[in-house]
Amino acid sequence: MLSKKLILYITFIIISGLSLIGYSILNVNLQHISNVVILIIFSAICESLPIYINSNVSVSVAYAVDLMAILLFGPLEGAIIASIGNLLLIRNVNGEIKCALNIPYYKTLFNISQISISVFMAGLVYKYLGGVPGQYIYPKYVGVAIVASAVYYLFNSGIVAILLSLLIKKPFLSVCLMDFKWGTINFLFLAFIGILMASAFIKYGYIALVVFFIPLLMVRYMFKLYMDLKQSYYDTINALTKALEAKDKYTLGHSKSVEKLAVYLCREAGFSEAHTEMVRIAALLHDVGKIGIVENILNKPGKLSKEEYDYIKQHPVSGYEILKDVPFLKNVRYWVRYHHEWYNGNGYPDGISGRQIPLEAEILSVADVFDALVSDRPYRNAYTREEAYKIIVDSEGTQFSPRVIRLFKRAYEKNKEDFKHDF
Repeated sequence: MLSKKLILYITFIIISGLSLIGYSILNVNLQHISNVVILIIFSAICESLPIYINSNVSVSVAYAVDLMAILLFGPLEGAIIASIGNLLLIRNVNGEIKCALNIPYYKTLFNISQISISVFMAGLVYKYLGGVPGQYIYPKYVGVAIVASAVYYLFNSGIVAILLSLLIKKPFLSVCLMDFKWGTINFLFLAFIGILMASAFIKYGYIALVVFFIPLLMVRYMFKLYMDLKQSYYDTINALTKALEAKDKYTLGHSKSVEKLAVYLCREAGFSEAHTEMVRIAALLHDVGKIGIVENILNKPGKLSKEEYDYIKQHPVSGYEILKDVPFLKNVRYWVRYHHEWYNGNGYPDGISGRQIPLEAEILSVADVFDALVSDRPYRNAYTREEAYKIIVDSEGTQFSPRVIRLFKRAYEKNKEDFKHDF
């Protein structure tokens, strides 16, 4: 359910964006129509070839084309090219064709509106600072072009950052400073390409589009290779998790539940999405060391003997050993090793205490204990959500640190309905 603030914000952006698009169409220079149409097609092709960072976030090389449109024709034509190019995109998402006809209309309207606002404002800044659309850029206008490209990026990122802030209830500055760090290098390179493309177009005409389309596709291809490699890590992690769940029937769905709860705590801690992703991986792998435990102990109906319990207590170390030679998981291995440590030093396997325990490991610990409490075990029935909450809060200063309890309380109050065990 969308909040009232979020609905008002989306409505404001859509009304503002559509008004700009309408104004631009009514006042477009008719001499530029043929060029505008060609660049719309070029922009639509680039928008149709995004690289997905995750299921909700993607990057597109169309930024360079939109910047080129600003420098060649100004804010009006730039807004038309960017917005209609975005409207005409056709994407293959997990084997399913996505276009304006089967995407929720409010998402389509928001997307074309935010990009038209971003491009229009960048175009205005370019003209206001003395830039002349259609004039050769280097060296006279290169500084102004860089400023305009920065304005485009800041508006584009800022509008989306406010949306995410309202959607996931995360501070705006936290979203801006952390979640969009990955986009800076992408922006710098594509800004350089966009300025170069505009200069080449002014001097050589449409041949410049063909020449520069190849490096744009190469950039996309290299970045896609990186994302595919990253996905292979996740596939391996999911395979390990499924192997563990196949062996330990009592923890079916446990890792996924811990992952979900850990994300809520990470958001309260102000972690970036990249940082949160690593904690999610740690949550999925936190019990991977149990793979080496014999099944008659792992699935024993009833309480364990002291010797059996001591044997199971070695699983954080086993998990650490399994992960220690994977460079991608160099921090995750420590969080896995320490997720059973206690704030007062009575945990295991190393007996560390206080701030010696990484916050990420503390987050895993709270999520792990909460999901265990609200799950049935062979020796007891599940606690209610309220009972589990009280047990954890009452453990402040002993098992859990004050800092992680503060995060837990805030996360619980905001997402109470999701604090449950998922099968």
